[in-house]
This record gives sequence, C-alpha cells and structure tokens, in this order.
Amino acid sequence: MAKKFTCPPQASGQGTFSDNLVGFQLVDGGGFTQGNFDFTTSITEKQNRNFEIGSFSEPMSLDSMNIKNVEESKMILANNFQVYPNYDLSQVTNFTLYGSLVLRLSASVRKIINYFPGALEVTSLRPTFTTGTTAVNISYNELDNETTLQLEISTIRNPFGIDFSENANKNRAASELPISQLRNLKENYSKYVFIANDVKYVINEIVPTTNTDQYLTLYIEGQPFPNQTFTTDSILVRPSDFYVNKVFNEDFDPVEKFLLNRDVTPIYTAYFTVPIENEDGTYTITYKSLKFPKDGSWNLDIRTRIFDKYLADLNDIATNFDGYKTNLISRFLTTASLKEFDTSDKKVEKLLQLYGRSFDETKKFIDALAKINSVNYNIKSDIPSQLLKNLALTLGWKTNMSPISEDDFLNSVFSTSSSAFSGVPVGPTPEEINYQYFRNLILNSAYLFKSKGTRKSIDTLLRLIGAPDFLVDFNEHIYLADQRINLSEFNTQYANISGGTYVQYTPVLDLSDVYSVMGVQYTGVTLSSTTIDITLTAVDYPLDSFGCPSMPVDGSNYYFQIGGGWFESTPQHRMPEQVDLTNSVFTGANPNYQTNLLPFNYGEEYLQRFRKFPYMDIGFRLRKIIDNKKSWYDNESDLRTSFDGGFNSYYYAPDECLTINVKNVDIMLNPSFGLIYDVYTMSRTYNYPIPNEGLNYVPPSPCNTDPLYPKRGGIDWTEIVPKPKEKTFFEFAQTFWRNMINVRNRQFITDGKTGGYPTLQSIWWKYLESRELAGIPNDNFNYQTMIDYINGLGDYWIRLVEQMVPATTIWNTGVRLENSIFHRQKFVWRRQYGCEIVPIPCEPCILTTQVFAYDCPTQVLSCGLYPWTNDPNTVSFGVLLATALKQYLTLNNLTLNDCILNTIYAQWYINLNINGITLETYMFSETYGYQNYPSNQEWLIGLNYTLSNLQNEGYNYYIDETKESIVVYNVNCSPLDVTDTFTVEVGINFTILCNQ
Repeated sequence: MAKKFTCPPQASGQGTFSDNLVGFQLVDGGGFTQGNFDFTTSITEKQNRNFEIGSFSEPMSLDSMNIKNVEESKMILANNFQVYPNYDLSQVTNFTLYGSLVLRLSASVRKIINYFPGALEVTSLRPTFTTGTTAVNISYNELDNETTLQLEISTIRNPFGIDFSENANKNRAASELPISQLRNLKENYSKYVFIANDVKYVINEIVPTTNTDQYLTLYIEGQPFPNQTFTTDSILVRPSDFYVNKVFNEDFDPVEKFLLNRDVTPIYTAYFTVPIENEDGTYTITYKSLKFPKDGSWNLDIRTRIFDKYLADLNDIATNFDGYKTNLISRFLTTASLKEFDTSDKKVEKLLQLYGRSFDETKKFIDALAKINSVNYNIKSDIPSQLLKNLALTLGWKTNMSPISEDDFLNSVFSTSSSAFSGVPVGPTPEEINYQYFRNLILNSAYLFKSKGTRKSIDTLLRLIGAPDFLVDFNEHIYLADQRINLSEFNTQYANISGGTYVQYTPVLDLSDVYSVMGVQYTGVTLSSTTIDITLTAVDYPLDSFGCPSMPVDGSNYYFQIGGGWFESTPQHRMPEQVDLTNSVFTGANPNYQTNLLPFNYGEEYLQRFRKFPYMDIGFRLRKIIDNKKSWYDNESDLRTSFDGGFNSYYYAPDECLTINVKNVDIMLNPSFGLIYDVYTMSRTYNYPIPNEGLNYVPPSPCNTDPLYPKRGGIDWTEIVPKPKEKTFFEFAQTFWRNMINVRNRQFITDGKTGGYPTLQSIWWKYLESRELAGIPNDNFNYQTMIDYINGLGDYWIRLVEQMVPATTIWNTGVRLENSIFHRQKFVWRRQYGCEIVPIPCEPCILTTQVFAYDCPTQVLSCGLYPWTNDPNTVSFGVLLATALKQYLTLNNLTLNDCILNTIYAQWYINLNINGITLETYMFSETYGYQNYPSNQEWLIGLNYTLSNLQNEGYNYYIDETKESIVVYNVNCSPLDVTDTFTVEVGINFTILCNQ
C-alpha cells in the first residue's frame, strides 16, 4: 500500500523516507556505521601452523670466507655480477684467425714475462752443489707473535726482478715497459706470503735494502722456525693466492691463460692441433704439447736455454698455423700488391695485423653468442656460467637449493682448500662448485625427466651430488600379513553390526553395590552399554572371500594410503586440519575455535584398518618388508630373492595373497652401510677378513672348550660360509650375519660384561687390524667419519630428489643413524647359580717341558732413523740426490752445464738386508726435477711398511722419532747368531737428459 510522507520532514524524523536507514548502512570492509548495534556473541577462528624453517647457518665473516679485507670482497662481488662468455681454451684459433698467430703469441709471452706473479726463492743447495743456510738471525717475539729473520740477498733467486730496495718506486716509474705492480715488494709486501715447510705466513713488514746491504730483513707473523736461529729449509716469498688468481683472471687474456694452463698436469702445458705440410702440398693434423718451463718450485724459466727452445718450438707451431689457417687478413683477404709496395718499416703489414686483431676480438663475442645455448661438463664455448641457474629454471628445475649452502659439504665432497692440479694454489671456489652443480644437472636433464618416477632417476641424482651407492638406503616396501582371517569368526562378529548399530559395553562403578573385604570397602562394577549407529558394510572391510587382505572400497573419509608424510610441514606437504581441543573454547558468549594440522602418519591410517577391523577384535598382524622388485610370478612363493640392478629383495612369502602393496619408500643416507661395504669389498678383493671358503674352524682344546667359530657336526650344524665373492652387496648385507649368531654364543657373553655377538665383533676387529694382522690396508671407516661425511651433504639433496619422486609416493628421507650389523646389541646374560656367580675354571693342561722361559735372551740392535743421522754433511734427501748426481757426472766426464737439471726423474727405494741377502725392496717415492725430493714423512711411511716384514724372520722393531733411531729385537726365545748383520739402505734410480 502507499505510504504518506510529509515534506519537509518534521523535527522528530519519524515517518520519513530515511527513518530506517541509520544503523543499516554497509561500508567497505563489512562493518556497520555509527555503531548502532551491540554484538552479544562472536566466534573467533584461528588456524595454527607450525612450519619448520630449518637451522640457521653459522655466522660468516671475511676470515671464514678466506677473504683478507673489504676491498677483496667488493671485487669478488663485482665480478660475480658480471656475465662473461666461456671460451674453449684448448683451441687457440678461437682467439686468433684473422691476425697473425706468431705476433699474437709473441705479445702474449711478453705480457706473461711482465705480469707473472713472480717469487723470491731461497734454497739450501747452491749452484756449486754446496749447501748453506737459507735464513739467519731468526728471533721470535712471543709477545707480538712475530718472527724476525734475514735472507742473504746473493742467495735469493729472483728471475722476475722483484724490487725490494729503497728505490723501488723510482725504478718502477722509470721502467720502459709496463710491469705488474706486484713487482714492487716495498709497497706491496702485504700482498705476499712467506712459505716454509708448505705452511703460509703473513708478512707484517720488510726493511727495504740499499746498495750496500747484504741481507733482506722480514717480519713474519707466527713462528715458522721454532727454537732456531738459522735454518736450511727452503723458503718462498710469493703473492698470496688471491692476488695470484687476480693476475690470472684480470691481467691475462685467454691466449695467455692458454699458454699458462694451470688445470693440467704437468702445470703450464698447452696443447696444439698443428697442421704440418707434407711434401705433396697436403696438410696433416698432428698433436703437440708445449710446457712453459719452470725455474725452481714457483717461477717461470725466462733465462736459460730451455726457455730459448720453448720459444723456438712455439714460433714453429705458430708459423705453421699462419701458413695454413690463421693470418687471414694478410695472407688471404688482401691483394699481394699491398705488401709489394710496402715501406721498409712494414707499415702496411702492421696495419693489416691491427685489422686482424680487431676482427678477432669481435669474432670472440660472435662465436660466444652462437653457442650461448649449449652446456658442457667442462667450460668450453658454451653458456656463461652466471646464466646456468636461469637455464635450469627454464628447463623446469627448482633452483632454490645449492650445494654451497653447507660449509661441511664443501669439505666432505669437494676440496676448497686444495686443488687436484699443482698449478692452482686453491681449490674451486663455492661459486665455481655451484656452477658445476648446475652444469651436471642440466646435462642430465633429458635422461632424468624421461626416467622421472623410477629408481634410476633417483640413483642418478644421488650419484650426482656425491652420495656413494653404498651409503644410500633406498628401499621400497610391502606389508606381509601373518595369516588368513578365519571367515567364520568374521561372519559371526559382522552379524552383530549388520543391522546398522553396534553396542559397546564399558565397565563402570556401581554405587549401589558397596561391600567390604577384611575391613576394606569396595565398590562393585557393572557394564554400561552405548549404542553406535554405523554405516559400514562388508565391502568396507579389508579382506576377500578367502580371508586374505584386500583393499576396501574407497570413500571420502578412507582411501588408499590415506595420511601422507614428509620431513617438514610446508604449504605443499601438509595434513588435513583438525580441531585443537586444548586451545579452543566452546563456552561463553565468545567461543574461540582453533585448528591445527594432523601429524604425518606415513600411510598408517590406511594400514590401521587392516590391523584392527572397525568394531571387531580381529585383524591382520602386518610386517614391513623391503621389496624393491614388487613384480613376481604367481608360482614364486616362499623365499623371494632378487639382486638385479638395484631391484633387491630377500624375504619369505608363504602365500601370495598375504602381501599388501603400498607406496612407502625410504630414501635415506645410512652411515653404518659404509662399514659393512668396506668389509665386503676387502673380502672380495683380498679374501679377508671373511674368506670365500668360510671362517676357519678352531678345534677345541682342554683350555679352550668354546672355540670361536662353529663347525659342521656335533650339537651345532651351523656353517659360516657367507661367500662374499658370489653375492651382491645387498644380498651379502642381508644374509652374511645370520649364521654368525649361532646357538652356542647367542645367550652368554664371554666376559659377562658387554653385550654383542662375538663372531660378528671379531670380524670388525679383524677389519680394523687388517694391516697388522694380514698386511692389507683398509679405508679406516668408522662411525665418526661416515657421520661427518653425510652431515656435510646437508639437506639440499632432499629437495633435489623430491622433484623426481611421484607426488603420490609416501617416502621417508633424511639420515638414518643405527648400529651396523657388527655391533647389534643384546642382553648381557651371566652364568650364575642362584645368587652366586660361579666361575668356570680351565681344565688342567699337562706339559712335559718348562712352563715359563725365565732365561729367554733378548737381543737388541739400534741404528739411525735417517740416512744422514751419522753424517753431518748430509741433511736431507736433496743432498743425497745431489751427491749421487755429482758421482754420476764425474764418472761419465760430464759437468753440470752439460745436463738439464729439470729433466731428472728419480725413483727412491728402501732396501732391507740381513746377512747381505735382500729381504725387501720397496719404492717409497717418485720425484721430478732437481729441486724435488722425498720428505721425511714419506721415508717414515715407507720404512714402517718395509720393516713390518721382519716379523717373518723372528724380529720386530719400533721407531723412536725423538731420538731418531730404529730399534730391532728378536721376538722368540731362540738365541740368534750374534754375527747377523742388519742394514737399511736408500737407493736412487734416476735419469737425466745430457748433451753426451
């Protein structure tokens, strides 16, 4: 009906068109205006989430990253943000094609001479084959932790003219050629390190020399020569690793890096594919290598005939290239008339070479762009390293992980403190490791993506990140039921719930039934019933018509493998929500409703229905079994074995229908597997400590009624024959220990104190003492080394492997810490009678001779530990080499100038003789060059190995390093002939290149 309005409105506003608008106006955000309404009830909802963020890394500093100052860090940062093309350094024609290779190599050699990070070197061996001190006036200031020493200037080898005089600045300014600023030691001593006995020390200060000074004074941080005032140890003063790398990376172009290739052995070797013109005018490609010669342990040789020969050979190779492939501008792309009318100073030729060099510089980048979409294992002409991560992301990899996130990983898998090549002072940087990681990943992407969801893809990834096969515990599982369900019992219990209800009886106290027993009052108990409505039918129970396990019908609340699992809760890996009854409040005017995530159960919610049928007291007893094959023939029952290509299985299945397939997978790193694997490989290689024929039986004796190993026969028919040579590692690990736990030592322990199995533990001790017992080396694996290695891998590999695991797979991952098979514990049983421990005495032995040899003679011989112990003129193996060389030159009427010292190749031997008969000859070292010779530690290692053979002759020995002596003594009671002679000799076989 129509409503009457009065205009204008009256003062009260009642009855106007806007009467009901105030208080009902809605605003953005869902609230009401003016606050005209009071809320008496509100419900607060909160979702609780606990996501693991992992552990924080250790604090990082410039010292921990081996960076000396802030300027170095800024420079590293600037370089990392620049993208550089990658070139193939093995092909010098990639950098020279239009210009002359002869001129390019000539300019590069001059650049190397002017900018190479040279060093000052002092050795005890003088050019006259005499020896002397290397540093004198050594004093150590304990308060400042600083050592002061002096180097005799006349003994310093300084081929690159490093200037440490007062006039160093003037001399450098007056130089006609540009040279490295590192050659000014007066101003840049802080960029150098002092090296003695392979240990680097910081140089705090130097005292610049004058024309009349005979010594160079250095102040060194630390104490390189404890309790010495002079030394004969070799000394090297060179730029630090950072500045050495800075020179190679910034001052040298690709051609100079090609000539001074540090990533090869021997160092500074360049490889050429040289075209050689035949007599018929054709060309043959040959391969040649040229090594830039060295002068001492660090410097390049730029002053001897060897360097002259190197330059001649380099020029010959470049000339062949210029006549066949390079020098295109001058040789092929311009007319010959330009050169016929050239000036006497070759201005036209020089102009053509300038054009050629500029074309070559442009061509480098054109070639780099043409190959920017290619990737190689080794850096060649391919994508810039800085873009590898972007390419991996484009291919579909998640790149939010990196091996350099864990410092321990760098130390366990990669070596960042040392390099595999002698020319590189340090190992790969973390950034270089990261680049190589993505290179390997990208190059294997095609195979990995095609095999995604298979074992091989995951195995490949684990090998890729440095996880050895024997440390990987990668297993798929099934569940094996104990027996079939009695269908009659099932039908009886199902009949009680088939009507749709289930009556649950619960015992409760009956307060009306109170009675007393011997004055103590008790309350009776009665049954309380609760009726539950159920909707389950027979198909919802996990069994078939034969009583075997069978998958029930899926529903919204129950389905196959319900309940996932992961090592952390993340938005991608989480369980359904549940009400948080502890923190929720459902009473009052303002209820507080909170939820959290269900805990991971790794599919146990699905298996629980098999174990306990709902509303029944029957079910299957399930046992988790490793089955990496999963596919079996119908007639394969009882023992199922498979050891083919990682699809390993070893279990008994008495009935096929009792197996339950699940999608549970374990991908673990297990340190204990490393111990088993080393015993396995030693047994296969050396037939020790577990021979393939079986452990030898020790027959019983009156004093040993419980021999260590059982034999076939008597009360124990156990035969310990694991046969490691005939089994895979998986089969061996699953089976070898089974018959080593036998009925005779299963319950009681020999010493009555420690738990364990004697036979298994004896295998482990034989492994640890393999060198002493059998002369066989082992890898010295132990729990600590294995755990440290695995911890060093970090957890980034989990996020990498995750990308290869199917989304529907439920898998456990991480590190599994457990005892190895050799150390499985057991309860300690003690032999006792009642409450008294009864000792078991040894049966008496009858001996018809002297029991104790109280008059056993001990004969001892002592001699010097080193060949120079009794010779003050010989102080090192280097002097021995010099003496042998001098004798050889004298015998052949040669002088030192007739031979090339750097061509010496020496083999060092230890000869052990008794009565003039050689007992053992062992080569303990190989050296190259005149300045290289074995260390004392190498001699000691070889000496221990050689002297261990004395035991076969009735002797033994020990070495006293403090007194520098070897003591040899007899180990039996038989008197030895006092005329026996015992000698240890050092032998040198060497070759050297001489003119005659």
